[in-house]
Amino acid sequence: EVTTFAQLNQQYRIKFGFPFILAVRNATKHTVFSAIRGRLRDDNHSREQEKVCALDLLTRLDTTDATGYLTCHVLDTANGQHAVNMRVLLHRVSPTEHAGLLGEYWTNENGQVVKKQDTSSSSPQSSSSVLLLQGGREFIVGVYTLTFFVADYFAIRGKTFFAGTPFLDEVPLRFGIDNPDQHYDLPMTVSPWSLELLNVRKPATP
Repeated sequence: EVTTFAQLNQQYRIKFGFPFILAVRNATKHTVFSAIRGRLRDDNHSREQEKVCALDLLTRLDTTDATGYLTCHVLDTANGQHAVNMRVLLHRVSPTEHAGLLGEYWTNENGQVVKKQDTSSSSPQSSSSVLLLQGGREFIVGVYTLTFFVADYFAIRGKTFFAGTPFLDEVPLRFGIDNPDQHYDLPMTVSPWSLELLNVRKPATP
């Protein structure tokens, strides 16, 4: 793999005049190989220069005043309603120095994922502006996992399987945040047999 990468990097240097550069902190080796092969197929020299300049700027940015945030809501398609009182855990996977459990959440009466103490629809946290993570030091570039306790949710509603083994139990959704100034919205649909992620991102509100 080292030899292969060296050969690809040399091809890239010959083609564009500078070495291949990628922010690899949260990237796997497969991502790196896919990126360099993809860029080698791109004949737009100026676009590659723009990417290098953008990476340089990213290393200089202070994101403690970032305006982005994370929201999530769940729709129960088996019963045609919002998924109410589903347990959800949020973990940060990387960067490793900030990894760990970030919080335990539950869906409220609107299916929005909120802090456990805020599941009541009368809570101010139950509006559409409910935030799992918000700007600053907690909403950082990295890899995250939301775990949805699907089996427990449907078991309470009498949806169990013949032998007691659910098709979906604890379902993890791993995703990445690469721009702390954007709003990442994770709308989900769920049934005893499926968990689907719909549209993911929209611009942050000023």
